[in-house]
Amino acid sequence: MSTQPPIKPTSEQLTYGRYLRVTDLVSLQQPQSDPLHHDELLFIIIHQTYELWFKQLLHELDAVVVNLGRATLHKDARDEIYESARLLRRCTEIARVLVEQFTILETMLPSHFLAFRGKLRPASGFQSEQFREIEFLCGLKDEKMLRYHEPAPEMHARLERRLSEPSLRDVFFDALSSVGLMTDGGTGTSEEELFNIRARAILEVYRDERGKRDWIDLCERLTEFDELIVSWRLRHIQMVERTIGVRMGTGGSSGASYLKNTLDKKFFPELWEARSLLAEVS
Repeated sequence: MSTQPPIKPTSEQLTYGRYLRVTDLVSLQQPQSDPLHHDELLFIIIHQTYELWFKQLLHELDAVVVNLGRATLHKDARDEIYESARLLRRCTEIARVLVEQFTILETMLPSHFLAFRGKLRPASGFQSEQFREIEFLCGLKDEKMLRYHEPAPEMHARLERRLSEPSLRDVFFDALSSVGLMTDGGTGTSEEELFNIRARAILEVYRDERGKRDWIDLCERLTEFDELIVSWRLRHIQMVERTIGVRMGTGGSSGASYLKNTLDKKFFPELWEARSLLAEVS
C-alpha cells in the first residue's frame, strides 16, 4: 500500500479552500443579536443551507425542463425521459435532506429563539425568492406573490420571467402530447376540462405498465418530489408551532396558521387525480 503523502500545493495552485471560497463562505454569517446569542449562528447557517439547496434544485429542475422540451421534438424520447427521471431522483433526495434539516433546527429551545427573534422583523422565510422560483418553475404560479419580492429588483425580474416561461408541469404534458399519449383538447378547452384530460392521460399511462415503464418512472419521480415538498411544508409548520406556538410570523403572516393553508398546494395535481381514477376503475 502506498504511503505517499498528499501533494503540498504551491501558492499559485488551486486549493480546496480557494475552489470552494471557504473564507468568503464562513464570513457570510452575520448575527444581529447584541449581545450575541449562541443559537443565532445555527439559525442563519440552516437557512443559508436551505438557500444553497434551493439553488441546486433550480439547476436540476431547469435541466429537466430542457430534456422534456427536447422530448417534444421526436417520437422516440426514451433518452430524454430517462435523463429527466434521473435528475428528478436527485431532486427528491435533496428534498429529503430539506425535510430532515428541521431536526437540527429543533434542537434550539423556544426561549433561545425568542431571545433574538425580534431582530429578524420583518424578514421572513416567506420572502425566499428561490423557493418562490421553485414554485413558479414547477407550475404553482401566482402573480399576486410578486409584490412580496419588490424590495429585491433582480430577483423580482427573475420571478417575472418564471411566470411567463413554460413550467415543468407544462412541458411534461407537452411531451406526453407530442408522443401521442395525450390530446390537448384544442382551443376553447376550459381549465377544468384540460385538467381532466391530463389526469386521464396519466391514468392510461399507468394502465399500460409493460409498454410505458419509462413514462411511469418519470411520473413516479414527479409525484415523489411533489410529496416531499408537501412534507417539507408540513415539517415547517410543526417546527414553527414547536418554536413559537401560534404567534404571528416575523414577516407579518399568521405564522403556522398561514403555513397550514399551503398544504393543499401541489405542483402536479393531475398525477394525484390519476391515482383516484385508477382506484375507481380497478
